[in-house]
Amino acid sequence: MNRLDKIMEIAEELSQTRVRIESTLTQLQHQLIRLRDNIDSAIGEIEIKGLDATLKNINNIQQDANGISKNMYELKQQSASLEQALGYIRSAKKLSSG
Repeated sequence: MNRLDKIMEIAEELSQTRVRIESTLTQLQHQLIRLRDNIDSAIGEIEIKGLDATLKNINNIQQDANGISKNMYELKQQSASLEQALGYIRSAKKLSSG
């Protein structure tokens, strides 16, 4: 495999990583919105019902928090992959200009 093929392969990997990151960010945004809505709902219920509040949304809050944690972990992994690919590109660029 020549250097140009390797660069093209890395570019494709970068593109795929970017798509995965964008998808994860979109999921994270939706989860955060849902979390905010569930928190607002729980707060509203407490304000209206006080001690009689059933707080049914608390389970949803826990599920949302777990999903957010999972997506944050995935973003960290994807970011590491992106940095590694960028490092390969920088190395290839130095080799080709040197």
